[in-house]
Amino acid sequence: MKWNNRWLSRLLPFFGDNMANNVVLEKDYANFARSLFILLLVLVLTPLTIISGLSHYQYKQLLQKEELTQLMLNIEQAESTIERFVSKLQSVVRFVGSADRYEELLNPDKLKALFTRLQEEYPDFADIEIIDSQGKQKSYIGPYKLVGYDHTEQQWYQEVLNRGVYISHVFSGYRQVPHFVIAVSRKHLDREGSWVLRVTIDGKILQRYVDTISTTSVADIYMVDADNVAQTQPRKFGKLGQKIRLHVPEKVNYDSSTILPIALSFFDFKHLEKVNYDLSNDFSEHEGIAQKDAKISVLKTEQGTDVLYVDVALKNTPWHLVMVKELYIHGNAWFFFQLRLFFILFSCIIIAVLVILKISTGITAYIREGDRKREHFLAEAESASKLASIGQLAAGVAHEINNPLSIINQKAGLVEDYFEMTGPFQYKKEMQGALDGIQESVLRCKTITHRLLGFARHTDVQTEEIEINVLLKEVVAFLAKEATYNQISIDFDLDDTVQNIFSDRSQLQQVFLNIVNNAVDAIGKNGRILLSSSKIDQDTIKIKITDTGEGMSADVQRRIFDPFFTTKETGKGTGLGLSISYGILKKLGGTIKVQSEIGKGTTFVITLPVTHD
Repeated sequence: MKWNNRWLSRLLPFFGDNMANNVVLEKDYANFARSLFILLLVLVLTPLTIISGLSHYQYKQLLQKEELTQLMLNIEQAESTIERFVSKLQSVVRFVGSADRYEELLNPDKLKALFTRLQEEYPDFADIEIIDSQGKQKSYIGPYKLVGYDHTEQQWYQEVLNRGVYISHVFSGYRQVPHFVIAVSRKHLDREGSWVLRVTIDGKILQRYVDTISTTSVADIYMVDADNVAQTQPRKFGKLGQKIRLHVPEKVNYDSSTILPIALSFFDFKHLEKVNYDLSNDFSEHEGIAQKDAKISVLKTEQGTDVLYVDVALKNTPWHLVMVKELYIHGNAWFFFQLRLFFILFSCIIIAVLVILKISTGITAYIREGDRKREHFLAEAESASKLASIGQLAAGVAHEINNPLSIINQKAGLVEDYFEMTGPFQYKKEMQGALDGIQESVLRCKTITHRLLGFARHTDVQTEEIEINVLLKEVVAFLAKEATYNQISIDFDLDDTVQNIFSDRSQLQQVFLNIVNNAVDAIGKNGRILLSSSKIDQDTIKIKITDTGEGMSADVQRRIFDPFFTTKETGKGTGLGLSISYGILKKLGGTIKVQSEIGKGTTFVITLPVTHD
């Protein structure tokens, strides 16, 4: 088999040249079906896999962008809320500690009255104290005895003098209660130096604000100081007053470099340190966030979970606001999307495999059937060609033999005439017998040559009305004794409604006799031959001759009608019987087919037209 397309011939196997070898041919068909199945499966699954992969990638990028955008919006709102609150506290302390109220605040009664009014508005104010320009406490209202305490050596005191305002981180101190300090410094109006108003605020006020802005879209939100010590109580990832321990994972599986506005290259993997990233360009629409440095990282918790970590420094405070969000891979949307995608992909693959398997086997079966029909047609054409050649040879032989036979017959007749004109003489009777033998042999030779000419289609068909059931019984009668001797039963299954046909009786007898005789030879001893007749339609009848012999292989069946092909022992058959029968039936407008299987006998199926032209 030659292929016009070279690329296709490389993918699909060739069929072998030995079309007569069924084992090799079936192996070629199996290889072709398998290769076709693989080729079609690749052609179908390749675009399906690409589309599924793109869908997976695009939805993953969409979730990444959505979760980062939502996280940035949440932290922007939270940052704005806390900064406004802290700014309000600073404003209150600044207002209380105005420069012209120093003498008034030194009065314990007035300071107490002021502190009482502050606690009515802000119950978490713990104490208030006034510190003079020498760093000594001059006035104090609160639960502790701190009068006369010297702050000159403390760092916060130096910072408030330098910056004018100071906010501490949350600490416990000797109070053992989390709190923070807001202090402002004011210059004396009538002398050199500055005095300080210091207010201590319970740390619970920060926790309440953080709790009010908590959102279910993030896993945790809390505040830390510059050393990453928790200033409020985290919900999941640490404890108040302790350092939060989130670290860079060994493998960051958060890829957003192509679609997110922030390429998460926030790690120096050589030193495993987080790198600050300025969001002013990428998130210009988030004005509150864009004005300060932020850290956006993918970190790993102590439980081994990768989380998206955002850290924003709060303006004018020592604190950072932190939001921690579990990545999209932990969300229900991503899980159900992957589940649906896998189900659709798996279903498509199963359907594709079944359909392609059906198509490949169907195409292979179609090719197999086409090859079988082609081989059948070629075999018939070859048989017809052989029969034509044999027929031409037989016709030539018959004509050549007929000429000397005519001379012999003529001379024998002349001698017989002489015998009639001659009186009695010695050995006349014996010679008359020999002369009769010569004429009988000539007659027999003429019958043989007549049959050869009939095989070569050089004799006319003598059409007459034939009752086919009677003809079959007449043929069996010729072989009844031989069948009985070999213990072979010959049975009939004849349809009485089969119509009479118009054909050549003698040639049909020759065909049926030859097939039944072959059946007897095939059985040998102890068997059964069944002859049946039936009507196919108004114009065609069918005769089946079935034996219980050894049967024939597929190779023998293909050659059974070839001239001179025989399975009998040497000297017991010429191989012309079935080939002549085949030619006779073709000439009479009929067909003959063989059905056989090794060990299960043989059936010859003959069809004949009711009327032969």
